Amino acid sequence: MVQAIKFYANWCGPCKEYNRVWDKVENELKDKVEFIQINVDKDDSGLTEKYKVRSIPYTVIVSEGSTSSKVGLLTEEELKELINK
Repeated sequence: MVQAIKFYANWCGPCKEYNRVWDKVENELKDKVEFIQINVDKDDSGLTEKYKVRSIPYTVIVSEGSTSSKVGLLTEEELKELINK
C-alpha cells in the first residue's frame, strides 16, 4: 500500500493551511493510500530524521520501496500527482 506522510508543526502557518488540502485528499483516497501525520516537535518514530526533514510542511510518498518528496504547501492536484507518481 502507498503511504503518504505529512510532516508538520502546530505553530506552522502553512502547515495549518495544508491541513485542509491533506484532509480532502485523504477522504478521497483513504481506501488506496495510508495517510500518516508526523508532528516534528513530538516525533519519537525517527521518521523526521530518516527523511531529513528541514522545512515544513514536508510530504513524503512511499510506494513499493521508492520514495518521493516535496517541501511546502501543496495544492490538491500537486498532492494527488505526487501520490500517483
